[in-house]
Amino acid sequence: MSPPDSSAREVVAFDGPVQCEAAHGAVNLVLCGAARVTQGPRTGLTQVLFSGASAVALPAGLHDATVIEIAGESPDTPRQFRIESPGLQQQLQARQVQLHRDAAAVFYGAVPPLRVPLRLRLGWALLLTALRVPGVAALVRKVRGST
Repeated sequence: MSPPDSSAREVVAFDGPVQCEAAHGAVNLVLCGAARVTQGPRTGLTQVLFSGASAVALPAGLHDATVIEIAGESPDTPRQFRIESPGLQQQLQARQVQLHRDAAAVFYGAVPPLRVPLRLRLGWALLLTALRVPGVAALVRKVRGST
């Protein structure tokens, strides 16, 4: 890893394996893995999408990678990025970068789980199992008073 640079900022730091995929089209480089979290729940899948990235030869997989944006001279020039991983340091230029984080863990952490009583679950399981037997559906309709 290189020494910290005052004109650079960390976009994302991955924890563990990172999948690298060269794509065709507007988004031509995708890094996908689990973002490093210092506190709170793990966020799940995180993707970094590079648009108009310069041709760069990255392996199919990295480990503990960090994406750092290097401050450019002018806003008209492509943005400079550095991808660091143990044993690899690669610079590239890109027109744009997007960071996508999976929000499911945070969302489901905020919504309390629904608690269904055991007797209600067993009742529904018994009813659905009984309805598989021929003639039971007609019997249930007759008991309920439905036609």
